Parts: sequence; structure tokens; C-alpha cells
Amino acid sequence: MVGIVTGDFLNTPLRSINGKVTRRSTECAAFLIWSIMMVKRQEIYNLLLDVGRLGCILNKEIPKMCTIIGTIIIIVIPFMAWMSMTLPFLNEDECRAVMMHHCFGYDFVRDGDHCSVQFILLFFRQFLIYTLRTAVTVTYVTICCFLRNILNTHSEFGAKRVVNPKSRINCVYLKYFLEIHEQTIRVLKRFEKIMSLPIFLIVSSDFTAMMYGVIRTDPLSQLTDYYERIQVYIPAITFVALQGMVSFLCISLAASNVHEASKKANEVLQDMLKRVLVSGQKRDIHELVPISILYSNPPFILSAWGVFHFTRGIFLAALGSILTYSLLITQILK
Repeated sequence: MVGIVTGDFLNTPLRSINGKVTRRSTECAAFLIWSIMMVKRQEIYNLLLDVGRLGCILNKEIPKMCTIIGTIIIIVIPFMAWMSMTLPFLNEDECRAVMMHHCFGYDFVRDGDHCSVQFILLFFRQFLIYTLRTAVTVTYVTICCFLRNILNTHSEFGAKRVVNPKSRINCVYLKYFLEIHEQTIRVLKRFEKIMSLPIFLIVSSDFTAMMYGVIRTDPLSQLTDYYERIQVYIPAITFVALQGMVSFLCISLAASNVHEASKKANEVLQDMLKRVLVSGQKRDIHELVPISILYSNPPFILSAWGVFHFTRGIFLAALGSILTYSLLITQILK
């Protein structure tokens, strides 16, 4: 994803090592994601079944349009990655340089065929790497949105009864509300356990991509020849940085919305609990005490392997950190 567009203009040993590490880290991350998904494929299948059963309870399902759009994204993103890293290189010498950089400095291709081989090689490389990670990202965002809708729909049913003074709320309805909420939280916990590490790898890669875009464009550089040297790489650099930013934005917003929906559900449950207490149903109070203790817990928060906790403020905090560290690294490399 990243390293292949750096070889032509990274000259110092430090930068050369950095480029090789970056290039291989992308491939290693893709392999790790594939390995994790293969090991957990039965758990993922059971998770999808649980998500479907949960939707049946509240008569909700994933819209077909979301499935169609997700499929299109899974196809288009690898294609754009391939085009951004092949179309700018139409000169045989440039193609040779990219091929040698990708093949650890060796040239196995005869003269005149470097661009053709580069097109084929990068096609398989980009599609293998981007198709997998994009599919995982789309699946994660889709399930997050669906579970958010489940929580919101369930909360709306409860909120309507709370605001309606004529509606009767007792321990029977409260237990029903609690049971559905608990099923949703159990699915969320399984979802968190299964997808946490793959999402951590993807989010870390997105951070690297965004930092890479800032470092390579070097906004503080005043060297004209630097921009002349990287001009051919601008499409690839732009795609890598934008793709990383959009990917992280989609993941963080979808996951943080689950937290907001969980917070709303807790608030509705607390309001229902107050209604029951105020109604004077004394014989049910002893049953409400465990519920009151249970829902003093904070709302559910999705995380990426416990490193990134997805709440509303994560994107701005992450963006500020990326800009700060990118500019710091830029100054160190000068």
C-alpha cells in the first residue's frame, strides 16, 4: 500500500529501511487479518446467525441497498488502488525502478516488458491486500450500524411508553425490555471479541497511511526539486492517505454510534425504573433492586484490541495526534 510508492525518492539509508519496513508491514497486516478471519470463521458464522436472530425479534434486517453498496466498495477500492499505482508509471525506466524496488533491488524482467509485468503484478498484489481489508471494514461497519439500529429501535419503544402517562410500566415489561437489551449487549461483546484484533490492524494501517500522506507531501518543505521528484507518485500518495482517513472515519463513527445508542438505552431503562418506583408498586421493589444495581454500569464501548476506544471524541483526538507526529517525523528526517 505505502512502501511501493516511496522507492524512487527515498535515498538515505534511514528512509530506505523505513520504506521496506512500511511495505512489508502492509503485507504482514493483510496476512494476519486473513489468518485471524480463517481461524475464527466458525465464530464469525455463529455471530452472523445471532445478529440475524436479534433482528428477527424486533423485525429488523440489514437493508439490501447497504449490501449492494458494500459489495461495490469492496470491488472499487482495490481497483482504485491498482490504478493509482500503475497509471502514473508509463515510462519504462520508471516501471523498472518500481519493479526493482518491489523485488528487493533485483531485475528479473527483460527490457521493454517492465510496465506490462508491473500492471499484472500490482493487480494481484493490490486486489489481494485491499479486497480482504475492505471486506472486513465493510462487514464491521455494517454490523455496527445494524446493532446501533437495534438498540435505537428498542430504546424508542421504551421511550414512548415512558413519555406516555397512560401507558402502564411494571416489572413484567421492564424485564422484557431488559432481556432484549441484554441479548444485544451479549452479541456486542462477542462481536468485540471476534473483530477487535482485525480492526486494530486495519486502524493501525489507516493511521500509518494518514501519517504517510502528510510526511511525503511535506507541507513545510520549500525544496522545489523535491516536489518535482515526487510528482509521479502524487496519485498513489493521495489515494493511500484519503483511503486511510475515510476508512478510519467510517469505522470510528459506526463504532462510536453504538456507544451512543447504548447510552440512550441505559437512560431509557433508568427512566422506566423511576416510573415503576414512582407508581408505588411496592411488591415489585425487591425485584427492581438488582436491575438498579446492574444498570449503574457505563454504556458499552467498542474498542480495537483495547488500544482504541471508539467514542465520539476519538476522531479529532486521532487527527490531532497524526498531524503532530507526522510533522515531528518530517523534521527529524530532514
